Amino acid sequence: MNDEPVGTKALIVEAALETLKSKGFAGCSAREIARAGSFNQALIFYHFGSVQKLMLAALDLVSARRMRAYKPAFEQARTVSELATLAREIYSEDLENGYVTVLGEMVAGGITSAELGSQVAARLQPWTDMIELKVRTLVAGSLLESIVPPREVAFAIVALYLGIDMLSQLDGDHARAESLLDLGTRYAPLAEALLPATPTGAS
Repeated sequence: MNDEPVGTKALIVEAALETLKSKGFAGCSAREIARAGSFNQALIFYHFGSVQKLMLAALDLVSARRMRAYKPAFEQARTVSELATLAREIYSEDLENGYVTVLGEMVAGGITSAELGSQVAARLQPWTDMIELKVRTLVAGSLLESIVPPREVAFAIVALYLGIDMLSQLDGDHARAESLLDLGTRYAPLAEALLPATPTGAS
């Protein structure tokens, strides 16, 4: 998942990515993807076997790029305020790069297909795992350690982020999503009052 495709496969995946952004999941046909990349649509089936597998490859590309861009800063964040600020920055960058649209479209597509849905869910799991580890680190040694379930909190955070993305696409207005994230940065210090000054395991 961390290796980007090269050569012809890279061209095809990039075309699929752009088609997801512009046409959505429902409009991501072999013909539209081939038109976007100016290649014969037969190449899609030769290299990927199906349009669905190609779209998953596009999601893999987005995930790899996002993980490479955001993971170092996420791991270095030591407070809720730093994490809230980072979440705001990530959303802005995802929006600018079209990743918000890609994630939302693939999740929506996965709802209509159980097979695709399980594949999309599997690709979201590394993000949930990473957030769970951070939650465990933050609450360790605090009053919240015995009452906050890190795994469920991590799942809720991922679900909230995806929900914000999808609702923003429905009404075409990202202002409320941005306002909600701004609210998170504003009230993050309140959560920090319940946590240790230096999380256990922090350097």
